[in-house]
Amino acid sequence: MKTINLILGNHNHQPVGNFDFVFESTYQKAYKPFLDILTKYKDIKFNFHYTGCLLEWIEKHHPEHIEALKKLADDNRIELQSGGFYEPIMPSIPDKDKDIQIKRLNEYIEDKFNLTPKGAWLAERVWEPTLVKNLAKNGIKYIMLDDSQFLTTGIDTKNMFGYFITDNESYKLNIFPISQELRYLIPFRDVEKSIEYLKSIATEDGNRVVVLHDDGEKYGDWPGTQKWVYEDKWLEKFFEALTKEKDTIITTTYSEYMERHAPVSKIYIPTGSYEEMLTWVLPAETQYEFHKKQQELKKDENNEIITRFMRGGFWRNYFYKYSESNRMNKRMIFTSNLIGEITESNYKEKEIALNYLLKGQCNCPYWHGTFGGLYLNNLRHETYANLIKATTISLEKVYGRKHFLSHNMDFDMDGRDEVMISSESADFILHSLSGSIIEWDIKKENPINLIDCLKRRKESYHIEAMKNADTNNNGNEHVSIHEIAKKVDEKIAKYLVFDKNEKVFGVDHFLNKMPTAEEFQLLKYEENASFYEEYYNILENLINKDYATVSFEKTSKVNDKDIHLIKRYVINNDGTFSLDVIIENKSNEDTEFIYALENNITLLAGQEKDRYYIGGGVRISDNLSDIGEYTGTSFAMADEGYIKINVMIESSEETSFLYMPNYTISDAVDKLEMNYQNSTIVCCKKISLKAGEKIKYKIKAYVKDI
Repeated sequence: MKTINLILGNHNHQPVGNFDFVFESTYQKAYKPFLDILTKYKDIKFNFHYTGCLLEWIEKHHPEHIEALKKLADDNRIELQSGGFYEPIMPSIPDKDKDIQIKRLNEYIEDKFNLTPKGAWLAERVWEPTLVKNLAKNGIKYIMLDDSQFLTTGIDTKNMFGYFITDNESYKLNIFPISQELRYLIPFRDVEKSIEYLKSIATEDGNRVVVLHDDGEKYGDWPGTQKWVYEDKWLEKFFEALTKEKDTIITTTYSEYMERHAPVSKIYIPTGSYEEMLTWVLPAETQYEFHKKQQELKKDENNEIITRFMRGGFWRNYFYKYSESNRMNKRMIFTSNLIGEITESNYKEKEIALNYLLKGQCNCPYWHGTFGGLYLNNLRHETYANLIKATTISLEKVYGRKHFLSHNMDFDMDGRDEVMISSESADFILHSLSGSIIEWDIKKENPINLIDCLKRRKESYHIEAMKNADTNNNGNEHVSIHEIAKKVDEKIAKYLVFDKNEKVFGVDHFLNKMPTAEEFQLLKYEENASFYEEYYNILENLINKDYATVSFEKTSKVNDKDIHLIKRYVINNDGTFSLDVIIENKSNEDTEFIYALENNITLLAGQEKDRYYIGGGVRISDNLSDIGEYTGTSFAMADEGYIKINVMIESSEETSFLYMPNYTISDAVDKLEMNYQNSTIVCCKKISLKAGEKIKYKIKAYVKDI
């Protein structure tokens, strides 16, 4: 009799910083009903990976779910996998933190479920061969990766129905291939199709195994799956079919299968992830062309050949593709190194800082595709908040509470030095690109990086969406997320513009005429210089007990005339700062232009009524989604609901303040959606300079508690 071993598993995760109602909704739609139904089918064995951050939430809000899992584990019906507690992309964090993340989830599982995990889930299946050591030395015997990653080794697919062994530095690890065939069948196609496929790969010796371990959210939380999986009873039908065919299709766990079967062979798998991830990491135009060519070839060629020889990019290139992701990652590494400087005499504080750091390593805000939360400002905010808390504790324990420090360092690893200034109340990072501030951390009970903003970039799905106007998902009601055709709604299409410069604080623009706020927002202005994209020289970096001075300078052409620009930041140890902008006409001719200083600031929820603009001390908007102009010497953004601060900008002379929301249009699983990222405040000043003349323009910025 032919038989096939089947390993079924769910990976369940909610990111650090996700809204509580999202946790609850996903629990009720996916996690709870799935477990309730599985419990009824006693002949089916299953595997679960829950991330630590999700388990903590479940333990607090639904402890009965923990008890239900424990009973299934006690009855030997399920196996639980470990991993990084807060679901980091393992290759992107320091080795010492990899070990801590794995140990913490191991210990949690041992404590709550009275079992020692033997396997681990890798966040987003991002694999690099050096991970073998970190996993194996922390008791991990096996992991699971996509079968597409195995194909790149040249392996014969007839041998893919088993597990493989790899090694690094005398450590070894077993790896199971996850079936892409099953990923797209379950639960999106009729049950019969999955059963037919499983029977088709069964053998007389019964040694084969096939694995489906994928997102648990696809059972109820993904678009359309609530009705299909539960109301139309797809999951019950599937479990009933497996029960009926239990003598042919033998559900098992990873450990049970390994006890009965040896590995197929040794294997060394290149760096990689699942097929879609390796596509998303590519630059927009390259990604679009890659996907287009991939689809063309799949019409004429065997899919296996395409997967084997046509690969996308490399996960770490998200740090190239998105400067915001790179800055967040390097901020995390800086914080990890700083925690390492805390002495053991401050053990308690070190542990608190370390826990904040580990939370700040949660993978979701560091990348973007159909999944990935880089475009979700609440996730980026939570990451920065945790890193700021960890840094605040560390700086106090290493340098003392009243520290005031200035460091020259290549913070973002771009080959140029940045300047970091730290005090008890605020941290700043100043960048030579347009002499700007790329991070402004306010150290409150609810800390915030006020420049956690996002550049509007062209994405591959923007190109595809314009071509999907007449698509209808190929007429198939039940499709995978990766098969949904997305379109740009006409109401938001006007905002599909792409920035020339980073969305940071203090970007220099030289314009021919005064723009309106909407013209600036939609990039309908004429730039007559390239200061916004040029790297400045650092003239000075001085510090005393009261203030630090950092100066940048650059000479460039404005309307074919040499203009010399000096920007001098004076950052006080109380967290306030001023910026002197000295503009000198180095040419032999008179000139005039509009100088526009672009400042990007986030207070998170732009549509909320407790977030608004203030002009001259008076509220001038309903919320931060409003757009307009204000002329005066004082302008502010207010948050009286969450952080409870006013972010103040005062100018030395009358200024035209343009204020506007910065919207991004991004992939949101089943559609393209517009999200408020931050506000842009542009200080505009008309300037006329005679030959050889110079002028000074000054602003002061600070935060005032409400």
